[in-house]
Formats: sequence, C-alpha cells, structure tokens
Amino acid sequence: MMTFTEDYRKEVVTIFFAQKDVIIWTTVTLFLLSIMIAFVWPKTFAAYGTILFKGKKAEKNPVALENSPEVRSYPIEKEDITSEIEILTSPDVIKRTIEALRSQKLYPWQNETGISTGDEIYRIKSRIKTEIVPASNVVMVSFLHDDPDEAVHVLNMLMKNYLLKRATVFDPSKAIVFFSNQADKFKRDLDNKDRELMELVESTRMSDPVKEIENNLLIKNDLEQQFNLLKNNEIEKEFAIENLKNALASDSMQLFSFIENLPINNLSSKLQDLLLERGTVLRTYQPESVKVRALDRQVNETCALLKSEVNAFKNNQLKRLQIIRAQMENIDISLDTLNKRNVELQRQIVTSQGILREVQLLESSYLMFAKRSAEAEINSGSDATDLFTFVCILSSAFPSNGPIFPKKRTVIPLGLLVGFITGCALGFLRDYFDQTFKKPSDVQNITGLPMIFSMPKWEEPKA
Repeated sequence: MMTFTEDYRKEVVTIFFAQKDVIIWTTVTLFLLSIMIAFVWPKTFAAYGTILFKGKKAEKNPVALENSPEVRSYPIEKEDITSEIEILTSPDVIKRTIEALRSQKLYPWQNETGISTGDEIYRIKSRIKTEIVPASNVVMVSFLHDDPDEAVHVLNMLMKNYLLKRATVFDPSKAIVFFSNQADKFKRDLDNKDRELMELVESTRMSDPVKEIENNLLIKNDLEQQFNLLKNNEIEKEFAIENLKNALASDSMQLFSFIENLPINNLSSKLQDLLLERGTVLRTYQPESVKVRALDRQVNETCALLKSEVNAFKNNQLKRLQIIRAQMENIDISLDTLNKRNVELQRQIVTSQGILREVQLLESSYLMFAKRSAEAEINSGSDATDLFTFVCILSSAFPSNGPIFPKKRTVIPLGLLVGFITGCALGFLRDYFDQTFKKPSDVQNITGLPMIFSMPKWEEPKA
C-alpha cells in the first residue's frame, strides 16, 4: 500500500492563502482600531519625582550601650525603603494631600461632586506608581493624570505631606508614650493570665497533672491485670459450679473425687471402701441378706452425707464467685473513675497550655515594647536627630515629555502586528474546524479511495 506524506510548509502556505480574507480583514480591523486609539483615545500624562534615603536609624538600647558605647550606623535595607513607600501611599497621606490641594484650589477633580473621600483616596492611590531605582536608595514616584500641570501639583503636594506624616510617625516623644502604654497594657494582660492560671490550679487542685496522669496510668495497668486474673477465676468458678450442679443432679452415684477438699475426699474414700466391701460380700451373701442390707444402708448414708458436703462446697463456691464479681465490679468502677480523672487532667493540661502560650506571647510583646520604650527614651536625647533615616526630595515633580499613553509610534505598529497575529490565528482555527475536503489529496489521504475526477466550482456568468 502506498503511503502519502505531506509537505507541511506547503500546507501552511495553502492555508494562509485559503484564509487570506479572514487574515486581511482581521489585520485591517485591528490596525484601524489602533489608529483610532492613537488619535482619539484620551491622553494620559505623568509627573515624576524622586526621593533619596540615606543611612539608617542607629540601633541603640541599654544593653548595646553598656557593651559598646560607640553608635554604629547600618546601611539602609530593602525593608526600610518598602516601609517608607507604604507611608508615602498611605490613605492618611493621600487624604491630607486632597485637603491641602482643595484649600489651594488645585485639586484636579475640584468641580466633580458626589464622590466620597474614600473613593477619592483610592482613585489617587491607583494613579500613584513607585519604583526603586536599581543599585540605589532612590525611589521614583509617578502620578498619572490627563493634565501634566495638575499631575505635577498633586505629586509635589503628596511628597510634602509624606515628609510631614513621616516626622510625626518617627517622633521620639510620641513613640515613648505609645511604647510605654503598650508595655503597660501587655503587663496587665500578663498579670491577668498569671492569676487565671493560679485560679485554674486552685479550682482543680492539680498542681502537676502530667505526673498524676502517669501515676494513674500505672494504677490503671495494675487494676487491669487484677481484673484479667479475676475474670479468669470467674470463668473457672462458673465452670466448676456448673459441673457440681450436673453431678449432684445425676441419678448415678458420684464419688466427687475431682474436688480438692479434705472432708469430701475422706467421705469419697470411705464410700469407695464401702462399695468395695459390698462387692466382696456379694460374692458370699445374697443381696437380701442382713449383712448386705447393712452395707447398703451405710453406703446410702455415706452418699447422702457426701452429697450434703458437696452441696455445701458448691454454695461456698457460689459465694466466692459473688465475691469475685463484686471485686471485678469495684475494679471496673475504679477504672472508669481513673479514665474520667485522666480526661479532667488532660482538659486541664490543654487549658493550662493555652494559657501558657498566651502568657509567652504577652511576655514577648511586653519585653519588645519595653525595649522599644527604652530605645525611644534614648533617642529623645540631644543626638536623636542623628538616629533617624535621612530622607530628602531628590527632585521635585516634573511632567513627562508628552503623553505616556497612547504613543503613536508604539500603538500603531503594535496594532498592525497584533492584528496580523490574530488574523493568522483565526484563519488557522477556521481551517482546523472546517471538516470538508479542501483539496484533491484529502480524498485519498482520509478515505483511502482513489480520486476519479473533480468538478470546478460553478459560477454563473455575469450579465
């Protein structure tokens, strides 16, 4: 059988020309759309400003001062710049910026009404872009607006209010009050948790629940062993008593030699001797003789006495069985009590562990705020100004060189490229989902049948 191979490059070219109308119209449509965007879309301008961060707050605390009197400055880190950016774009700074712009009648949306302060804050925040300049401690801030001059006013006011807000955030005098209040709060919470833990111990009277659980488990293990021994004894007693009942109810003469009891064993031996003597006498005398009847009387009396002793022995075994069952019941109650006690102890452990975890968290927070309070007191001295990160406006806001969107030199070629790619994709998808025979070779490749002839598409002659 002949195999057919396809020239994929020829196939791609064939599909391209077959779907040229879709490709051309899609390309033209998106190209025209990009031209309309480039010429009709509202222009967006940007204002740019840069902020420089130098140094870092020197780490000073009482322990550090005792170990090393020298004050060391560390290089600024990425986390510090990120924190500064958060302050710059915080809602409080943006709100102050809006109020300042309105007071000077420079607010870009001064004539708009029906907009809440929250919506205004988020609108301005969405137009603020920040970027850390690589290999530097400089942050470039940009603000987008349809008017470059208004964008410059907003960005300048934003950076000004950022510096004012930052000064209040890192004010040592306010920091002392804040850290002291927080330390006192956590100290009170810590004392409350300590009292709660002591009240729990006093109410439950469990000083060391873990040790008590260990002791209870040892006691429980001993009780379970005793219970198992008693259970085995109970089964043995029940089996022995059942055998005694069956033996006593039997009509045949029983010697009860399987019972380990001295009186019963003596009576059993005596009965056995009488039976042997009777057998010996019967060899000489008739059963109706006086001597045989005398022996029969002795045998009956001994047998009755033996049964009486066995019955008493059975009753004694029943009492012992009751005692065993009572002991098992007491052990079962003790085990249940131990289990309940262990559950209570475990509950106290869980509760106390939760309180201890809260105590650890409160203690850690208290120590942290107490340390920060001590550092703030040191920083509030005469040299405190040298301990803060130095921030300055490296360049005030300046407008962008023309609109940043739409840029004709970028949008139009990009629209042509996107249109062509989209048209090719649509053309190839249209050809892929078209299941009809498109060329003569498809008949033979798909059906395996030879092609006899083909008919051209009939077109009616134009009048």
